Amino acid sequence: MNSSIHPRLGKLFVMTAVCAAFQHADATLLFEDGFNYSTGTFGASDVSPSGLSGNPWAGGNSHITVASGDLTYPSLLDLGGNSIQDVWGSGAGTVYNTYTDQNSGSIYYSFLLDATVAPSASQYLTALNPGVNTPNGSSDALQVDVAPVTGGYEVGLRTAGKSITLDTSTVLSLNTTYLVVAEYTFGAAGSSSASLYLDPTPGGSLPSAAVTLAASGTVTDIDDVGFKAQTTGTTGTFLIDNVLIGTDWGDVTPLATPEPGSITFLLAGMATLSLTTRLRRFRK
Repeated sequence: MNSSIHPRLGKLFVMTAVCAAFQHADATLLFEDGFNYSTGTFGASDVSPSGLSGNPWAGGNSHITVASGDLTYPSLLDLGGNSIQDVWGSGAGTVYNTYTDQNSGSIYYSFLLDATVAPSASQYLTALNPGVNTPNGSSDALQVDVAPVTGGYEVGLRTAGKSITLDTSTVLSLNTTYLVVAEYTFGAAGSSSASLYLDPTPGGSLPSAAVTLAASGTVTDIDDVGFKAQTTGTTGTFLIDNVLIGTDWGDVTPLATPEPGSITFLLAGMATLSLTTRLRRFRK
């Protein structure tokens, strides 16, 4: 009797072990936040809980708060925690956080978005900038905007020196969670670009962009992320969660890690298959 495992089964065991290792390995990110903070005030008065990556958020506004509840998206890795609520129309304000400076290649930014009250006007919700610059309109390095439309709202993109370009092909519904990804690629003057992706498949390859802008090339650095509460006269309420920023598409669209029980079940099934094969050989 040959007690060795069939070569194909051996390869399958190795592949399974490798896949399991990759599933549990932490992605290399510039920044991540699942907003695992106490509900209420959000910003300079809060401190990141021990053990979490990132620094306390700077700035602060009574209209950007930590809300109870976690936004999730099918198959996307969930950072847990709570979410933040950004309420427009009562007073302007911002919060922001920083990470390692990026000045070449591409930077990707993803977050979950759920609007509970549609925006009443086209305005910017969140932005990436250099230094500690808060979201500030047309000067933002990379900006994600929202705008009203019949039946819901739309998302759009803007970068320094460029006008807002909306994804007019997609109407987003209220009280629904969407995965939004923005990308900025550095280049010489005239060759930089910005792109917006809506509801890409977690764990998948880079899809076609919903919006693409030929950037001006005036953006030389990006190392912060911020959110904006718009002032009186512009209404809208947004829940935001699962913020991820990285230099690779896969960093910001990670596939959910399978439950430990699922891996155990798979390995048990493979062991049974191996035993069955060996018994068949013995009977021969």
